[in-house]
Amino acid sequence: MVRFSAGIPGLISSLQKILPQSRGEWALRLGPEAGFAAISGVMAPEGTSFGERLGLAAEDMVIGTGSSFLGSGLGRLGGKAIYGNQAEKLGKEAYEQKLAQAMTAGDILAAPLPIFAPRPIAENVYGRMAPEQSAQQQEAILQEEQDRLVQEALLNSVLTGGGSLLVPGTASLYS
Repeated sequence: MVRFSAGIPGLISSLQKILPQSRGEWALRLGPEAGFAAISGVMAPEGTSFGERLGLAAEDMVIGTGSSFLGSGLGRLGGKAIYGNQAEKLGKEAYEQKLAQAMTAGDILAAPLPIFAPRPIAENVYGRMAPEQSAQQQEAILQEEQDRLVQEALLNSVLTGGGSLLVPGTASLYS
């Protein structure tokens, strides 16, 4: 128990470093996820209750932000692996900038992860479609949902990558 509690401050410190630091950064990182979550709730099939729509939106938000933070965290670890031995040579500010760029790259690379995430609420909602719908109609609706997830991942990559150009010092991993 002592070893576990000793690691908690380090975990908290690591989490604080991958969280957005400004309102603009929060908007760039989580704005698209909130928009996609709202679309997910609104685009639910007819007959879906308000509570289920909220559940779909929440599920989408949790999966999207989870993949974003996972990508950022892995990007930061990758940045430390790449630039760690150059930290003194670069200086603290330049080193942190390189880590921020690596986090942005990790976030962009993790954008497709939600496509593969389990979605129990969505499966339940789409799985109980009206029995009178043919298997072909059900397959078409499920395919539309899959297509939406792919489009969301692509758009999220573009928005995240484009948004990084607005944050000073994060335009390139090679600068």
